[in-house]
Order: sequence, then structure tokens, then C-alpha cells
Amino acid sequence: MASDQNQDSSQQISLPQIKRRKRGNNKEKGFLDQEISLVDSILFPAGYENIMLGLYFLIVPYIAGVLFIFFVIGKGDYTVFLALNDENSFFLTWAIGYEVTAALILLWILKLALFDFIGGRKKNDEPAKRIRIP
Repeated sequence: MASDQNQDSSQQISLPQIKRRKRGNNKEKGFLDQEISLVDSILFPAGYENIMLGLYFLIVPYIAGVLFIFFVIGKGDYTVFLALNDENSFFLTWAIGYEVTAALILLWILKLALFDFIGGRKKNDEPAKRIRIP
């Protein structure tokens, strides 16, 4: 009996040790350790990946450039946009759209990083306990 009690007392673990063990088991990948896969984010039909990547590289920045010129430079006025569009070449519109697209992607990456580093709790964490003020 005395040896059973000694074993029980030696096997008792304090609450901070339990919390450390739980944290140690939740080895989630950090923001910088995640794998990046374009297949999950962009529509690439099987067998046509290179063709679709080339089309996306040409079409997405051009559309972003046209929208930027129409709404920001042309202030949403169709007649001003047509006057500007006569002067702009495809390459100039594409270059403007490329910069706009790159800026949006960088802002999106920054947002993801900030929410990961500063965001705090994960979805599976326990909700914060409310303090009752008498």
C-alpha cells in the first residue's frame, strides 16, 4: 500500500505541466512553414496547366489595368475612358494592371501574415472566459 501511494504521488502532474504537454502536442505549421500549391487556388484544367498559366499571366493584369484606368484615372466616366484608351497601348495597360495585381497580392499576403502572427487564437482553442464583475 505504501508503495502504491508513492507511485500515485510521483505520477501526479501539476496543471502547468499538463498545459505544456498540450501545447507541445499541437505542432501546427507556422505561416512561413506552410506549403504553397497553386492547384488549390487557381483553376488549372488537367493537361493545360502551362497554357492556362500563360493566359492568366496576360489576361488578369490587363483586366486589372483596364478597370484601374476606368475607375481611378477615368473616374468612371465612359467618354473619358475611351479618350484615355485610344492613347494607351495593350502593353501600357497590362503594365498598370500588373502593378495593381502585384500590390493586391502583396497586401493579401501581408494580411494573412498579420492574422497568423498577431491573430491570437485558433478555431479549436477554448473560448475566453468572461470575468464576472459583482
